[in-house]
Amino acid sequence: MIETELQPTERIEELELRIDELHDAIARSRRLMTAGRAAAVLGPLVLLLLVLGFIAFTPARVLVALALLIGGVVLAGSSKSSTGELERSLTRAERERNAAIDALGLLPAGDGRD
Repeated sequence: MIETELQPTERIEELELRIDELHDAIARSRRLMTAGRAAAVLGPLVLLLLVLGFIAFTPARVLVALALLIGGVVLAGSSKSSTGELERSLTRAERERNAAIDALGLLPAGDGRD
């Protein structure tokens, strides 16, 4: 009998842990998206500086600038997609947790002077 009473609370604890993990994953994904956007801006900037002669032209610098541009676009796009999926998972987990809490039928705490 005790096991059946603990089951909903254990599920809530499990969901709380999942929600914390998803928050961390979303933060990491957003940092990657920001890094990707920065690289996608830095690549063309380096190319522009090379063309204008502010930076000495070398094939290696052109390749680095192109790699920054392409890699940045890919990283930003991929991270944006991942962030969206993680946010949808977070919403589902929070909805599940709220439903599990509601299923417990808890009453609001008060001082009894309603």
